[in-house]
Amino acid sequence: MIQKYLIAIGLGEARQHRLLGRLRRDGLYVVLDRPGLLAASKTPSKAIPIGKSGCILGSLFSRTSAKRVLSLPGSETEYILDSGGRHLLGKYWGDYIALIPLAEGPAVLRSPFGTLPCLYRAADQHACLASDIDTLQLGTEGTWSVDYDAVARQLVFADMRLRETCLEDVCEVRGGERAHFLRGRAEHHVLWSPWDFVIAGRAPPGAQEAAAKLREETIRCVQAKTDDMDRCLVMLSGGLDSSIVAAALTASGRDAQCLNLVAPASAGDERVYARAACERLKLTLAERRMDEGSLLRDLPATTHLPRPVARSFEQMLYRTTGDIAEELGCDTIVDGGGGDNVFCSLQSASPAADCLLDRQGLSVFRRTCNEIAALTHASASRVARKAVRRAWERSRPYRWPAAEQMLSPKAIAAAHRPPLHPWLSAGNPPRPGRSAQIAQLIGAQSFMEDGPHGAKSNVVSPLVSQPLIEHCLSLAPWQWIERGCNRAIARRAFSDMLPPEVIWRRSKGIPDSYIVQLYEANREMIRDRLLGGLLAGAGVIDNAAVEAALDDPTPFRGRECSRIVRLMDVEIWARGITG
Repeated sequence: MIQKYLIAIGLGEARQHRLLGRLRRDGLYVVLDRPGLLAASKTPSKAIPIGKSGCILGSLFSRTSAKRVLSLPGSETEYILDSGGRHLLGKYWGDYIALIPLAEGPAVLRSPFGTLPCLYRAADQHACLASDIDTLQLGTEGTWSVDYDAVARQLVFADMRLRETCLEDVCEVRGGERAHFLRGRAEHHVLWSPWDFVIAGRAPPGAQEAAAKLREETIRCVQAKTDDMDRCLVMLSGGLDSSIVAAALTASGRDAQCLNLVAPASAGDERVYARAACERLKLTLAERRMDEGSLLRDLPATTHLPRPVARSFEQMLYRTTGDIAEELGCDTIVDGGGGDNVFCSLQSASPAADCLLDRQGLSVFRRTCNEIAALTHASASRVARKAVRRAWERSRPYRWPAAEQMLSPKAIAAAHRPPLHPWLSAGNPPRPGRSAQIAQLIGAQSFMEDGPHGAKSNVVSPLVSQPLIEHCLSLAPWQWIERGCNRAIARRAFSDMLPPEVIWRRSKGIPDSYIVQLYEANREMIRDRLLGGLLAGAGVIDNAAVEAALDDPTPFRGRECSRIVRLMDVEIWARGITG
């Protein structure tokens, strides 16, 4: 659950006093109350002081233990203050927001890949920061307006988040950033970047050493993220990532039950793999079929979000899982979300290009090309040619995929105006494989930092954790490909705990045909809502293209259906925001 909080900086005495009253009526308790500085939280007893005018809200873990840190000794507080928060990033991790008093004024630091959001509005010599837009509204007393240019960017760039949200005048502090607020203006400083953990020319650890360390970090992160839970329900799809989570829970002695949800379409049936994993781990597996009713019926509230990130199919999936968790006596849902991104699930020639650009990789170039060929069902010679070309073009910026289908020319033009994520322009010397790996981490960052929402409010995705990510960045991209599979180091790490058919599987079940089936049943309703909706009125969608797709009598195709579904989810969000 989101740990609600609000921080107000630079309010006058009268406004701060009025805000205190509103916070108390909303059930928030004062953590700090100084002239021009106010911090309140739903769980004030869990706040960790940093001197007299600072605190840490959320959950904090040590690098050496899976136990939650409840207090800091004086020396650690001094190190954090002296370093402006960098010490906190180097020695601790978690889902936290740190209010750090600096000589020039208070600053706010957000943990890398933490699930605790940090939204803010800054104006008129003051700033308010909060965990969610409802709490932020207590401090700003404003209403919300949709920023349709930002919505267009969200639709075009999908899993990449910028500091702006899709609400007018509402921004966000991203993970690993410190924001300093001066006279109502925010100055952002990137204190944590994945490129800080990439050292070109350094010999990466051997495969066995890398796998042993990955296993250790995975188990510790899973244990830490589930430490407060009594009994976990693992969403065990039968894929590699969720199976690794189940194995890590078993290794840490946690009480867990597994669930495999079966989609009506055969391509989504993964029971044979889930059964094999549970049999090896000696865990109980519940198998349930997904609801074949209307996907858009009784959707959970997903509109109180700063961006339209809630997916209707995902909401239905997690709502069903939540009901089953309650039935089985489990208090938390745990999944393998983000594992593909963390474990470098690349399927391109980029890792082989890095072999040519790094003296440590030259000796394994041919082997890497053969492995990528087996993974992608291409010839080794074609992979080698692509790798040479990408190595030659290494200074070319990473090209983030842009999804422009069914959007108006105006929306597409607006979407391409802002700069891309700062991680994409960093890195020296440039490496195609490494850039692709870090682009995946941008997706993981967005997945985590959107925070719990809707039916996902009681879900933990422990693989997206700072210590595990930093270890994965210490490995070379080509080390992740072996036996025609990506994520090879993760596979090695848990090969003695999981059956070979799970560890070294290449296929992956997808529920695409199920989603198409559900949306076919709602085609008319979707048509009416989109063509007469807010996105159409704001000129975001290409009405003719949407109408042609919805009026086509032939069945929806996978890619076309996914786009229509996405537009519908955004329309639902926009209507909720505007009331």
